[in-house]
Amino acid sequence: MTNKMKIVELEIAGHDWKSLRCGCGRSAAHLAGDLLTLARAQSHSDVDRVALDDHVMVPPGLLVEPALPVVSVALAALADETSPKARFTFLKTLLVLAGGGEGQTFELDRQGRDLPVECAAAAQSGIWLLYREVFSGPTMGAASYAYEILTLIDDDEERLDRVRIAAGARLSEDLR
Repeated sequence: MTNKMKIVELEIAGHDWKSLRCGCGRSAAHLAGDLLTLARAQSHSDVDRVALDDHVMVPPGLLVEPALPVVSVALAALADETSPKARFTFLKTLLVLAGGGEGQTFELDRQGRDLPVECAAAAQSGIWLLYREVFSGPTMGAASYAYEILTLIDDDEERLDRVRIAAGARLSEDLR
């Protein structure tokens, strides 16, 4: 094992994926490999081979059990050495999960869980990684997604406004 992807590997290994019910109906054990593949992806085609949507949420956008550990893995990917395309994909996924999707499945309701709130709280633990991404992310898309996530999880409106102004052209026009 090389030093690359060490943080992501450690985070993936810290979750009991096989005990989680995946959005595809199987155990989420296969997600560990998919997430590592995504984190290691170097090209658009490598990234495109990994689809998370039907695994962390089900139509019409309801979060399922693996969503919470995927938030932690996405944050680990931001702290690790991931390619620009992989970072963008992790940020895009994190935006949906931190925003709570369209809610959660009935099964989670019956368990008394509030997965959208849990995902937002987990994303909040990576707040400074997201601020770093706004200012040093590899693309405008990555910086913009990071800023959008921050608007969901950071209650400090004054800081968000200062960051928006300071980031300027690093953010997409609709966020400036």
